[in-house]
Amino acid sequence: MDFPSMEPIMLDTALELITKSADPIRIATIIDGRGRAGKTTVANVFVQFCRERGANLRVWNADRQNETHSLSVFHSDAIRPPSDDPDDKGAWLEESFDAQVQERFDSVLDLAGGDPLVRLLARETELVGTLERRGVRTVLWQVLGPDVADLDYLKLSMESGLFAPATLLVLNAGLVRSKRSVEAVFAEVTDHKVFIDAVTRGAQVVWFPGLVCMNRVAERELTFGEAKQGIVKPGQQRLALFDQTRVEIFWAKHIPAFFAQIPANWLPAMSDKAAGSKGDMQ
Repeated sequence: MDFPSMEPIMLDTALELITKSADPIRIATIIDGRGRAGKTTVANVFVQFCRERGANLRVWNADRQNETHSLSVFHSDAIRPPSDDPDDKGAWLEESFDAQVQERFDSVLDLAGGDPLVRLLARETELVGTLERRGVRTVLWQVLGPDVADLDYLKLSMESGLFAPATLLVLNAGLVRSKRSVEAVFAEVTDHKVFIDAVTRGAQVVWFPGLVCMNRVAERELTFGEAKQGIVKPGQQRLALFDQTRVEIFWAKHIPAFFAQIPANWLPAMSDKAAGSKGDMQ
């Protein structure tokens, strides 16, 4: 008696089980940039936005040079290396990424401006590919101001192998103070060979919105949620009414629009789908 082949059924069942049981890919966001390009501001916005939407996000603050407005000021659970000693910091970086692979969480790393250790690790270990094979996608956020010297850090990332298939070139419009258009102010950067090469290699360009009272919010050590509610911390002055309104508009409109430019699979998993995406781009 002939029996129907069971191979297709078994294969389909196996694929279904794999699909259902597969652990979702985790995201390691690395935020890099030259000093005064707004790197830590961008990192702080990233953490607050993702966590408001339910992200299981571990915050790594490698920028020990910035004590006043560092991520640790706004996020008490931010983890820092034990010291600025290169050996200490290098071991801390390796242990942090190892923990992410083993414990399965999303992360964001705020680098100190010009810190070579992550690029060294990328060069020695092929960090981006090594993590990807273990279910962790590296997403590089290269924060750029209108100064062409900001591209030096992008060039170093491209040369070291830190430049990932998922790379964002974050043009910080908040640094523009003149009446000229942001496109005109950034023209020297966006027309530069390094920038064009990065885009050719797959980097996506996003504009980070400005907030005129950003420094006043940071000086008061307020989250954006606290600022728009008019919360006053001990020893701090009240944020003026119209600055509260500016923050509310920035947080409710401009920042969701900013994140909507970013592919969903380049962002940490969030339970609130309103975070938005530009599509599922592999």
